[in-house]
Amino acid sequence: MGEVLEKFTLPNKTVKVKYIKRKKGMASNVSEDHVISGGMLSGSVKRYCTPLMRNGSLANVLNSSEKEELEKLTGLNLSIYSDFWKEHTVSLFKEDNILDLSNALDYISYKILLAYKNDICPKWSDRNLKQTYEFVIISGDEEINEKKVGFDSKKEAFKLYGKIEDDKDKLLGVLKLLTNKPISTDSTLTWLQTKVEEFIDSKPKAFVDLMKDSKFETKLLIQSAEEKGYIKKSGSKYTTIDGLDLCENGQIPTFENAIAYLDSPKHQDVRGIIEAKLLNKK
Repeated sequence: MGEVLEKFTLPNKTVKVKYIKRKKGMASNVSEDHVISGGMLSGSVKRYCTPLMRNGSLANVLNSSEKEELEKLTGLNLSIYSDFWKEHTVSLFKEDNILDLSNALDYISYKILLAYKNDICPKWSDRNLKQTYEFVIISGDEEINEKKVGFDSKKEAFKLYGKIEDDKDKLLGVLKLLTNKPISTDSTLTWLQTKVEEFIDSKPKAFVDLMKDSKFETKLLIQSAEEKGYIKKSGSKYTTIDGLDLCENGQIPTFENAIAYLDSPKHQDVRGIIEAKLLNKK
């Protein structure tokens, strides 16, 4: 026997269908208030009809329970072979679009949009998983909650930043770890502060994750020692200036293995020597 579906009732909620703005093509370098910002002209519309399957037939966007109840509510013939599915279209504007899912036709439009797997993202948090997504369906407070998480993350990031804000060496090391790019030791404190603050403003979570990393101090130690010449990096291998590989026997002295080596209780003498050299260098 086939699966028995529960009686369908229209959900008592609304959803917002929002255009996903992307900097691409003609819109790659325009301001947010430009008529074509995000890649779609203000006032323009995109229309979606019931999609076709690979065999050329129309996709069946409703299950049998939905179809039965919606036919009762609308008086329409919702057989996949009826003209309704060829004629009904969903119009989406660049401005936010609202669908009332307690309304039968809006619910049908919602189900049509969900069938566009590569064009319509079904969840706000997943909107950047595919660059083909053009619109995203937002339920409840998804968008607001993400903004709040972002604000909370930024607040925490700046709180942690305050602990190293005036430490040039730590700022230099943090910026190198965050960007994975060489940073000149001649950089001024103000320049470093500006660059780290810019990073926090755009990627606060990455900054928080680094600062809260249990290996953070060891990563900074390796960066500082490399900068001062007490640790040498050759390709992806890390050794002391005396030629000691920063890894256990049989391992390659990669950055991760160097961290584990200097964190190991067995090698605190090596760590202590490096720390002493850095302290004397100041």
